[in-house]
Amino acid sequence: MKIFVCNKKTDLKESDQLLRELMKESENTIAILREMEHSNDWKKRVEKKIQEVDFVLLIVGNDTFNSEALKWEYAKSKQLNKRIVGLKLKSATEDSVLFCQGFQVFETPNQCFRYIDKIFEDDRQLLLEQYKIMVGSTEKVTEQRLSVNNLFFTITSSILSISLLIGKAFEFSLIGSIGMILFGGMAFLISFLWEKLIRSYGKLNTGKFIIIDQIEKQLRTNMFEHEWKILKEEVGYESNTDTEAVVVKRFRWFILLVLFLEILYFSYKIYFRHFV
Repeated sequence: MKIFVCNKKTDLKESDQLLRELMKESENTIAILREMEHSNDWKKRVEKKIQEVDFVLLIVGNDTFNSEALKWEYAKSKQLNKRIVGLKLKSATEDSVLFCQGFQVFETPNQCFRYIDKIFEDDRQLLLEQYKIMVGSTEKVTEQRLSVNNLFFTITSSILSISLLIGKAFEFSLIGSIGMILFGGMAFLISFLWEKLIRSYGKLNTGKFIIIDQIEKQLRTNMFEHEWKILKEEVGYESNTDTEAVVVKRFRWFILLVLFLEILYFSYKIYFRHFV
């Protein structure tokens, strides 16, 4: 568990004592992060640290919120949607405590640790459930992609078959040739919609894996990131989206070839009718 600590410099001695007691209560299972040096880039460093932690601990003392730096850290924590808890110093005033609306302020390190430990476990269980849901949804997207690919292959193949049946039904006359060209053109256009849906499913899965990666980082694990690194760097894996798109493009070339032969046959019928 990681905690970022916000306190005034004037409260440093008392704050350190409270943190020692908090570490004792947690049996040193807490990692404390803080920023005491306010250099030119301190805001960037603080934001990075706040992004890493599970909780932001606000040490509430006398006139705590008169500090512009502390108010900025508090606002940034809220912006990053971090859980904020307060821990009172003996010098804490009523006005300082009243400012801490929207989060718990504790009297002792023992109370504070029991609270954050429970919330941490509850949040972890919630993240695990969200993780399972997101992983399950990516599998459903993969199943939908397979269904869509089968559907479009069936549709385009059927249209090409119908175009040949129409030509045969009209004994490959001019009317039959026109029907073949129209249906061949339809199959050609549908192949673009097929490829677009494949790309859309790829983007949908990419978005889901970004969220899964973020959840894994919060759970302090990186299975998918490690798997992807192995696939790309050691195995030479190509994404399903690119592979499926290549298959569709090659099938489109086949449709184009059929369409070219139909147009060539139609031109031959026109020439034969007028010049022979």
